[in-house]
Amino acid sequence: MTRFLACVLVALASACGGGNGASSPCDPVAQTGCGSGQVCETVQGGAPACFSPVLVRGTVSDLSTAALLDSARVVALDPSRAPLSAVAVTANNGTTGGAYELRLTRATRDSTGKPVQGSISLRADRQGYQTFPGGLRTAFPVDLAGAQLVGGSWVLTGSLAALKLTPLVGGGAASIHGNVATPPSGAGTLVVAEPVSGGAGFTGLPDDHGSYAIFNLTPGVQYVVTAYTKGSTYAPVTTSALVAGDNAVAPLSPGNATGTVLAGGLIFNNGASSAIQVSLVVQSTYVGNLDRGETPPGLTVQGSGAGYTFDGVPDGKYVVLAAFGLDGDVRDVSGGGNTAAPQVTVQGGAVQGTPPNFKIVPAVDLLSIDGTTVSATPATVTVATPTFTWRKGSVDSSALTYRVLVFDSFGTQMWSHDQAATTTSSITYAGAPLEAGMTYQLRILAIKETLPVPVSFTQLSQTEDVAGVFTYQP
Repeated sequence: MTRFLACVLVALASACGGGNGASSPCDPVAQTGCGSGQVCETVQGGAPACFSPVLVRGTVSDLSTAALLDSARVVALDPSRAPLSAVAVTANNGTTGGAYELRLTRATRDSTGKPVQGSISLRADRQGYQTFPGGLRTAFPVDLAGAQLVGGSWVLTGSLAALKLTPLVGGGAASIHGNVATPPSGAGTLVVAEPVSGGAGFTGLPDDHGSYAIFNLTPGVQYVVTAYTKGSTYAPVTTSALVAGDNAVAPLSPGNATGTVLAGGLIFNNGASSAIQVSLVVQSTYVGNLDRGETPPGLTVQGSGAGYTFDGVPDGKYVVLAAFGLDGDVRDVSGGGNTAAPQVTVQGGAVQGTPPNFKIVPAVDLLSIDGTTVSATPATVTVATPTFTWRKGSVDSSALTYRVLVFDSFGTQMWSHDQAATTTSSITYAGAPLEAGMTYQLRILAIKETLPVPVSFTQLSQTEDVAGVFTYQP
């Protein structure tokens, strides 16, 4: 009894078990052996112990108006995109509208109970808005080591927890919800809803209980709903014609199929590096203008000089994307052999046809967007006519023309302009008016032919997509 009272007094000041935790061993998997309000966690360099939970607190708002949003679903994900929390739904209660709180299911600690360095990411979905991350916008890692002890819990807050959603013009008025059985691997899943007649897929990520929701679907349309993850093939479920508002979907369960091996070749030209990542994206989520889509958990691998190999690929139709980070290289899209966005189908646990090969070349060297040096973090521009600057490199040394393209976050082309090539080039945006709060993609193509560019031309390379992302915030 004396020890229990002492523990309570310590909890009022900080967190009972904030140091060495329970005196007897606890189980971080079964979550047994800890007192009320505590969790059993792995300890770096020591035995599991009981600590106060790690909470993520933030807000969800409209990117263009800054208005706080209720009814948004937020979930925390680990680096493999497996869920680390239950879903939190933002509420509108007058004083904390748009706020959410997530309790992480696991976070490695040091001996004092403080989370050690490690990263999570956040996803938010809401009716009438584009999913975050989605389109051009990526989620940046949140470092668990930044948690502070507040009111007896370790709390993560800050700008990366303040999520901003892009309004979705013309989105459907129906949504679906359901549950996904956890695969044998214990990994997360990506749920995709595709119209029965074909078309773009919409996605949701289940939380740690398997609960998911997918928004902005079209009433009166039937959808095929499927879950994707490495190592398990799920049986798809076909909905009835949706009604406006929320619709329930039968549970999704994995079958006996464990997926297959998918391997292809990578051809590195003009000095391109072999240190690139390769991802499979679900074909119905792929946006050609943006050259990106959504990747199921576990279906990103490290490429090498020998090519790429995926294990446990479930049935589905995929697009293979490579060199998508900020590594100095891009996929060759010049139009010759092995330059199209490689597509592949897995059916009945077997790859249909020959897995594609494709070429990698160095990227056009984009220097700055309106004076901001490009990086993996999207630039923020405050003027309606930003200036873009780039320079020639080895791969585009023979370029005679550069084509400057700008797309919005939904893949709509906002501007196209051809400019004669120079050693260092600069141009000011002169396309359709930029929309406040919208994220855009700048892409610059290096073209071999001179102005005016013929209908059929040779593209030598282009800028990296990650480098060319910017948000307009006047």
